[in-house]
Amino acid sequence: MIGYFKISAIGTAHLENPDGVCQDYSDVLKLDNGYTIAVIADGLGSASKSDIGAKVAVNSFLAYINLHIKTKKSDKFYIDLISQAYQEAYNNVMNTAEDMKIDFSEYNTTLTAAIYNGKNLYYGQCGDGGIIVLTPSGNYDCATEVKKGEAFNETYPLLGGPDNWSFGKYPDEVCALTLMTDGIFDIVCHPLLANEAQKINIPFIRRFMDRNILRANNKTDFENLQKSISKFVSGNGLPNVTDDKTIVGLINTDILADLKDEEYYKEPDWDKLNENMKRKLREGRRPTPIDIKKPTNIIKVTPTGESVVINDESRKLKKRLQNSYRINRQLRKIVLIQLIVILVLIIICSICIVFLNKGNVQDTSKKSMESSSISKDSAYNGKHTQESAIADDDTSDHADDSTQSDSMASNSENDKAKDKAIKDALPRMKQALQEVGTSTHFTYINSEAVDEHYSNITGGSSSGF
Repeated sequence: MIGYFKISAIGTAHLENPDGVCQDYSDVLKLDNGYTIAVIADGLGSASKSDIGAKVAVNSFLAYINLHIKTKKSDKFYIDLISQAYQEAYNNVMNTAEDMKIDFSEYNTTLTAAIYNGKNLYYGQCGDGGIIVLTPSGNYDCATEVKKGEAFNETYPLLGGPDNWSFGKYPDEVCALTLMTDGIFDIVCHPLLANEAQKINIPFIRRFMDRNILRANNKTDFENLQKSISKFVSGNGLPNVTDDKTIVGLINTDILADLKDEEYYKEPDWDKLNENMKRKLREGRRPTPIDIKKPTNIIKVTPTGESVVINDESRKLKKRLQNSYRINRQLRKIVLIQLIVILVLIIICSICIVFLNKGNVQDTSKKSMESSSISKDSAYNGKHTQESAIADDDTSDHADDSTQSDSMASNSENDKAKDKAIKDALPRMKQALQEVGTSTHFTYINSEAVDEHYSNITGGSSSGF
């Protein structure tokens, strides 16, 4: 099991300021694949937004590692991965400064990181913090290279560029390690020990790492250990440290480091060390600063494969292009919104025009209906008059027909009377003619001729003659 503790405490110098904040930041990420990632950052005291820069750097590093880490890879893979994560942290801090339109130097911070699997340690270092390791053989060692400037409290931070970053793998197996910002690291690796054979204040750092003197076997033990260390760091345990203080520890509970002789854990002779320093100063000799390098604006990234060099001006140009693209996209949105508003106004106007036209059409239709009603009434009255006239004509025609019928009936009755008179007279005429023909010798009138003449007149038979 890999247990851990992490403490970041505000320094007394910042507590004196009403707006003072802890400019240190730290975090630990335990992965399911057995790896644990620890990161610490110390925002520069002279930078007003360095607390934000420290937090952005730590979170960016952890997010990148969590996304890209793989198990059972080569040492180069993990070293390149840390380098790429530093580049990601650098870019995100710079972008934060540009987004806020504040000079990037106000976000400056150091950054120290470790990837640990209970045996192997891969690290990244930038600034004046560092990592102390404990090996299974019981040796304490400084895994990282400290980079300080010539002036007091001068360091090369993350935004100084990759020439001031260092990455690597500790060559031996590790059973415990601690990451510290300069508030504590300067006690562990005190400047007075820089030129000594033993450069580490072992009795001080041992209380945070060695399970031979610590109860650190399970989760509860580490919770109690964190409370105890937090109380020590935040309280009177470091009375001479005014800076913010951060310490993060990772301990493999499956390995117990070997014990050394008592002499190994002996407190350094601080009085003697002070005398040696004063003597050197009197002689005009000054201790050479450790690995002094000047910052550069060239950003060098070493991903998996060959190294790639990126000029900072290219990064700034890319950022400007991204800003231009974002502005253009916003302008397109504004234009689109305006077009939508115009379209809505056109639709509203069209609807109003339609309703107005509809009202005019309804008025016209109403007037037409009224005119039509009047016409229908006139037509109805005219039709009624015409029908009355026709009815009168029919009545007159009927009267004429009745008169004609009556006349025809009267004529028919007269004809019948005539026929009857003729019929009645024929026998007598026949008898008279017979008598005359016999006595006077007139031409005999045949009775059949009389009958034929009768039939032609009456249309009937003359039977009975």
